[in-house]
Amino acid sequence: MHRRRFLAGVAGLGAFGVAGCIDDTSAGAPGGTDPTDGVSTPTGTDGPGTPTATPLRTPTMTATPPETPPHDAPFPPGREDVDRVVWYREVSDPAGTTHLSYSTSSLSLPGEISLTLQNNADRQFMTNFYDWALYRWEGGRWRHVAPLFVNQPLMTLEPGESHTWTVTLGDENLETPAFRASGTHEVTVEPVGGGHYAFAVDGWWEDQDETPAHEHEAVYAARFEVEGPQLPLVPSSAVTATRREGDTVVVEAENPRGSDGTPATYVLTRDDAAPGPRELVTEQVYREWPLREALAHADGASEVRVETTTGITPLFGVHEEDNPAVTYDGETFRIGAEEREG
Repeated sequence: MHRRRFLAGVAGLGAFGVAGCIDDTSAGAPGGTDPTDGVSTPTGTDGPGTPTATPLRTPTMTATPPETPPHDAPFPPGREDVDRVVWYREVSDPAGTTHLSYSTSSLSLPGEISLTLQNNADRQFMTNFYDWALYRWEGGRWRHVAPLFVNQPLMTLEPGESHTWTVTLGDENLETPAFRASGTHEVTVEPVGGGHYAFAVDGWWEDQDETPAHEHEAVYAARFEVEGPQLPLVPSSAVTATRREGDTVVVEAENPRGSDGTPATYVLTRDDAAPGPRELVTEQVYREWPLREALAHADGASEVRVETTTGITPLFGVHEEDNPAVTYDGETFRIGAEEREG
């Protein structure tokens, strides 16, 4: 199975709100070996519980997909509080219209793009400069990529003023265990693959007629193309060992957020009948740990067990009463969690 396609996304201009500060850097650090250099990692192929050395999988790198989003595609996904979406391509009078512009309509990986929100109205625009959003077009719809967590101050853009985000996109450092994208000016989002993307910000106008105002938001968006290979899904440097026990793959990993926590096992079980799975793309998977490790080892396995630690309650944030499940590359898996002895 070519681990590139779908996994279920989080919609909205900022998936989760948090009260604390979030910095502009990625969590975790690049490390480990390049997955294409032939270095081996312990894994089990000779029998149950027998670790052997096998080469790391070398993913197939393909070109930027030709699929182009139609102009009438629903956007942003999952937002019922949006009254109006203003695309930069639809602005005929930039000098007289509030809009989000870009420095380029296309870039190559790794690359940089600047996006500027210009308030050309005569009143304040109420917004949050942390609450930008990057979307990827894949599988016939827009999918939210970043950020997953958003600081929640209320900010304003005064009449005649502008605000610029400089966004760096990359496809390197794939073995970094955890990725975080945040910031109000300088933003890095990695890893991403080639394709069509959209950057968006939202807010509402001071003294607008609709009330409550925050339930009648305007979204300003710009679409651009990223040229580069498709993103492969590979394990991170947090993985210390793997072994195979029949149809089950066991992955041992160090939690990139620290080892202080409850010893636990993240369980991914193949189940095509699982109800209501989230459908994700690879760019989203890299931002969900340890799901990323489990899916990277799911080829040919009925179950993947990631043995690590977690500081989250419930374990790994898994609410098993909700029967969580994901779909990736056309295959569906149930998600579970078990406490284990340290």
